[in-house]
Amino acid sequence: MTAIEVSAYRAAGISFYKDTVKIVLHPRDFYETMTGEKDQRAAVIFLCICAGIYSIAATFFALENHATYFFLMLANGMLYPVVTAASLHLVLWASGSTKSGFSTTFRIVAYANVVLLLAWIPGLAPFAEIFKYYLVGMGLIKTVEISWIKAVAVILGTLGILLLFLHLARIFITGSL
Repeated sequence: MTAIEVSAYRAAGISFYKDTVKIVLHPRDFYETMTGEKDQRAAVIFLCICAGIYSIAATFFALENHATYFFLMLANGMLYPVVTAASLHLVLWASGSTKSGFSTTFRIVAYANVVLLLAWIPGLAPFAEIFKYYLVGMGLIKTVEISWIKAVAVILGTLGILLLFLHLARIFITGSL
């Protein structure tokens, strides 16, 4: 490995660390600067790193079938944010609050999934999920520029769609109401 490659990996690691600290400790500042600086690719890479760490850490608690559990957790960590962003964007569109495109909505959700870094710890997942939606709300307020009341309403609408989606998936899988 050349010195340039090592330097590039080190810079990427430092960038991930700085983004993580800024999202957790200063989400307002992060989302204010996100509109101009962050691109879609950086958000996807950030989400992949968080989902990978989450999957590896959560696999330690699996009693058997570690590989299956790892891939299920990785799929959960990668696909759930996409479904959440789609639902969130649908509610934003229905409320007439879409000043920006889906990529902005996805970036808000991708960076809010920093909570995956702690969600694998038994007992912390519910609190991490609540903090994630706080981060999504902060991202909506700062990036989409809506009021906090509208942000709460959009998040509640999104949660309603996600619960409906899970209920329909259960009906589809089990075949019963």
